[in-house]
Amino acid sequence: MNKIWYKELGFHSNPFSIKPAAFHDQAIGYEKVVDEISYGILNKKIIIVDGDYGNGKSTILRRLLNDFGGKKQVIYYSCNRIDGRLDVKELLNGRYGVVGKWFDMKPKDMILLLDEAQDLDSKDYERIYPYYQEGYIKSVVLMGKGIKKENIISGLKSNLEEVGMGKLNEDLAVLIIRKRIGDIPLLSDAIIRKVYQKTGDNVRTLLKTCEDLSKLSVDAGRRKVTEEFVKQYFQEKVEEEKKEEVKEKVEAKEEKKEVKEKKEDKKKGGRVYKPDEYKGLMRSSAEELLNKPTDEIFGDEQYY
Repeated sequence: MNKIWYKELGFHSNPFSIKPAAFHDQAIGYEKVVDEISYGILNKKIIIVDGDYGNGKSTILRRLLNDFGGKKQVIYYSCNRIDGRLDVKELLNGRYGVVGKWFDMKPKDMILLLDEAQDLDSKDYERIYPYYQEGYIKSVVLMGKGIKKENIISGLKSNLEEVGMGKLNEDLAVLIIRKRIGDIPLLSDAIIRKVYQKTGDNVRTLLKTCEDLSKLSVDAGRRKVTEEFVKQYFQEKVEEEKKEEVKEKVEAKEEKKEVKEKKEDKKKGGRVYKPDEYKGLMRSSAEELLNKPTDEIFGDEQYY
């Protein structure tokens, strides 16, 4: 059996892992952001952290959980799973489990970390406000892309603070990768800079690209990623994207045709049974479940 690529380089695990838990104690390039958020939490503020997917939000959240967690005083909740309105009371009661829900037990001075908070509206903020005012919630951190400040009610706005995520640059990109792999010659500083120029300001894309290049190089028997290798990698990526674009257009065309057929069936007064529509229905749902991260399969909220 072939050795896993990163073990051939002397690593016990993937050094480019995008899972924040893998490098939870590192917030390289985000130290100032973490400090500003931490200061806001200690001063009982409502803090907005606006950042796009893959730009370090998960790393910052993990660092905050590491710094403020340990006594179950922190509630982490991903708002993209909300079915209806945000149920703050249920989150607070849940700190004490079933007993908390039975007897309406609510802890004081909780820190509420709301991820993917861009879809919250004024009704959700109205639900937060009384618990914040009465001291059950000490501070709220809102993380997401394009959070609508106009939805935040006046009672919370008076304590509002905004923290900028900052942007990745070439020097920071090199520092992040060096912290992951050390000084091994596989990726030179020049190559890391080249990758940054191609991938832009997204940390997750930077890590994933460096992982792909490293794996492909090791599998090919190379001990160093060259500029020619990087050039070839991105050319192939462009070709893959073009193929994917064509595939999506074909699928969209087929979907449009299917919708048209369904409308025609409806006009005829009945539905024509088409076995292909049901082929693999159970299989696909099982595959989706297996491919989901555990935090999407199990509970919505977590207490730290």
